Amino acid sequence: MDKRLKVGVRAGAGPAPGYAWNVLVADLAYQDAMQFLEEHHYAHLAEQVRELARENDPTHSQFLDVRAIEDFYELREKHGPLGNMNVRVFFCLDKDQRAIVILGTIKKQNDGATHVADKIRMRRRMRMYFSGGYGKAPLGE
Repeated sequence: MDKRLKVGVRAGAGPAPGYAWNVLVADLAYQDAMQFLEEHHYAHLAEQVRELARENDPTHSQFLDVRAIEDFYELREKHGPLGNMNVRVFFCLDKDQRAIVILGTIKKQNDGATHVADKIRMRRRMRMYFSGGYGKAPLGE
């Protein structure tokens, strides 16, 4: 199992006034997404995450549909460039690193609450991140 992190964006970089948050993407989250997304779908979701990184509080977005699930969050995206897909991008915040940490992505098949198995998997990935199981965040590079 690959446990690395990649930097999606760095706080302060990007178009003025710059991103307010770093974005870290776990390799497992990327692997999840590429199981069902085409490149243009992934590019759309990546842009949505960059929009979150511009917000002062990405957990309460002014423009995107973000909901709390336990100690982490889901970005809810449906239709538009995704067509009929209903996608969830799960993330947590590392306030010490001022980072949005992308934990995973699912194609939601059901109406209603997120499946318990998906919650357990994301909770486990969040614990792994905070315990250092993904390695050191590569923000100083």
